[in-house]
Amino acid sequence: MVMAYGVALSMDWQKPFWAGLSVAVLSLDSAGQSVLKIILRIVGTLAAAVVALSLIALFPQERWWFFLSLSLYEGFCCYRMLGSPYPYAWMVSGFVAAIIAIDGGPPDGLTDFNVAMERLQETGTGILAYTFSGFLIPTGRTGGTFQANIMAMSQRLGSLLESCLAPYGGKSTVDPQTVRDLRQLDAEAATLESLVVPAALESGSIWMERRRWHHVALGFRALPRVLNHVRLAGLGLAERERLLLEPSVSLLRQGVDQRFSAMGEAMAGQSPGSPPPSSPLLGTITPERMECSMQERAHLQASWRPLQHLDELSARLWGLMNPLPSGHDEASSPGLRAHLDMRLAMFDPDHLWLASRLMVQIWIAVLLWIYLPGLPSGLSIISLMPSIGLTMAQTPMLRGQTLVAPALQALLATGVVYVFVLPKLDGFLGLASVLAMASFAIGTYYYRNAPMRTLTMCLFIVACSIQNQQTYNFINFLNLSFAVFVAFSISAFSQDLPVSWLPERQALRLLRRLMCSTNAIVELTTHMVHTPLQWPQRMRLAFHRKAARDMPAKLASLAEKLPLQVLRLNKAQVDELVNAVQSLSLWLEEWSEVPPHLNAPSFNLPSASLPDYHESLEDGVLPSPSFHLESALQAVEAINEGCRSQLMGVPADQAKGREMVRLTLWLGCGFRLESAMRELQVIAGWFEWERWRQSRFC
Repeated sequence: MVMAYGVALSMDWQKPFWAGLSVAVLSLDSAGQSVLKIILRIVGTLAAAVVALSLIALFPQERWWFFLSLSLYEGFCCYRMLGSPYPYAWMVSGFVAAIIAIDGGPPDGLTDFNVAMERLQETGTGILAYTFSGFLIPTGRTGGTFQANIMAMSQRLGSLLESCLAPYGGKSTVDPQTVRDLRQLDAEAATLESLVVPAALESGSIWMERRRWHHVALGFRALPRVLNHVRLAGLGLAERERLLLEPSVSLLRQGVDQRFSAMGEAMAGQSPGSPPPSSPLLGTITPERMECSMQERAHLQASWRPLQHLDELSARLWGLMNPLPSGHDEASSPGLRAHLDMRLAMFDPDHLWLASRLMVQIWIAVLLWIYLPGLPSGLSIISLMPSIGLTMAQTPMLRGQTLVAPALQALLATGVVYVFVLPKLDGFLGLASVLAMASFAIGTYYYRNAPMRTLTMCLFIVACSIQNQQTYNFINFLNLSFAVFVAFSISAFSQDLPVSWLPERQALRLLRRLMCSTNAIVELTTHMVHTPLQWPQRMRLAFHRKAARDMPAKLASLAEKLPLQVLRLNKAQVDELVNAVQSLSLWLEEWSEVPPHLNAPSFNLPSASLPDYHESLEDGVLPSPSFHLESALQAVEAINEGCRSQLMGVPADQAKGREMVRLTLWLGCGFRLESAMRELQVIAGWFEWERWRQSRFC
């Protein structure tokens, strides 16, 4: 901080605190994370400068078009930030564009280019100062954290595998501890991917193999979902079906456990005692196990698929972490992509609502500035809104009023320094001492709370507004405090625009979207059996499959924030709902992936359509406890009945044909999907949905 201010003041820049702000936001736990954030900040600042100068050039005298274009760009940055692997670049591009455009644009656009260049220079100065300080005071290393996380997860996977395969041994009840362990593993795996690039920036060896480690992180990200699918597939098996699968399950348990143990030993720098099997253990289901009834064959086929997924994914992960001596590894294998999260840049309603909320916040500030000419620091309020709005978009459940008190406390402490300390200084040595002590005090006090540390440091730097020609005007400090208070007040006022982000309201929206996606998937999959889908239909199917796939994770994160006492719920009920939604999502995805391709329609497959109560669902209300999946459920029941009648009279030798095996698999997944829908209907009948809609007014 001292070095950044020293360079900025010696260059006589107009706003030296911009260099200090760069230092404040780059203070991270490891060198690799800081270097990555430096790169993203430079890229975001360059893009923001180009956009801001372009907007000023296009609309020099048209403030309505100027602010409309600026708000659209801020909304675009917010939308891309929420779905990007590098969100900080989009965040910087958004709020820096507002700062440059408003400070250099209306009402005075004469110095816009100088403002943009000074912002770039001071950002670079802060980056160089922080980078140089890294040589003086070494920071942590991301590479060690990355490998330690993989090792810890690999060591726990053995016991978790045993719990997920327990239903195949006769345990027919849900183990809450296993569910909690899977969620914890999913949360840890989600952070693993963000550590790959920082670790690669620290280590040359990881940089050379960053693509392989990226695939390792993606594989661990997919592993909790595959393990949960294995667990759910074993819960619905009959005794005879478990006996038929038992030899394969035992073989899979031993082989996968060896792979997980070897992964942990590899991360610890040890060589495994006996190398685990590198090739998949399970192929297609053996013909002798098909010598049973049609319904048993269908259940066996459906239960075999998750076991294959686990076998293949664990083999790929071991191949990635232990590449062959020839240099060939499994990173480029197309089989891995079947288990990974979809990376398609598709429409996400939640991200769109958050981008819309940011645009509403900006326009509230703009209208206040236009129609209240005497409003102090009107332009400062507008330039603050993108910074606050983009930060809150990353935590949509955060209420704006919760940030007002910490911000005012930080401003009060800064006011004491501004009024009683800074006027007493007569040189840079005294200023450097104050900056060093303030940075150390804030960093120490908020050591475990990075967001509050950054917020307090930024408010301290902006409120002090240190310059070479320093003037002390308490009115300016009050105006800045007023601007911060108004900006947070706008955030609090607009937090439910255009939709409410209360956890129970968001849960209702997710459940409604799950119903719509289920109906659409059943309809499109049924249509796909006889007629290939056109491009718009394929895009619609991909959108709904991704929506249904993401729903359980979003609902599980909301479950921790629901007001249980107000909703008259207990934790077990909410967990049952989340598990039921997860089961429906998994079997819906599996069922829509394996439909047979029939050359001629040998039986009629009905299509699902939304019923007449669609309008009531748009209001966020579930008007009956039956949880409206009736249309999709009736369609799946009819499809299962058609498949059953189609397979009933097929001789045993013909039942082993490729098309009949695929039809049997589809029937087995249909049985599981039908069961998941019925289970969700029963569980949904426990809740008072009207209370969810009006919970905060009860």
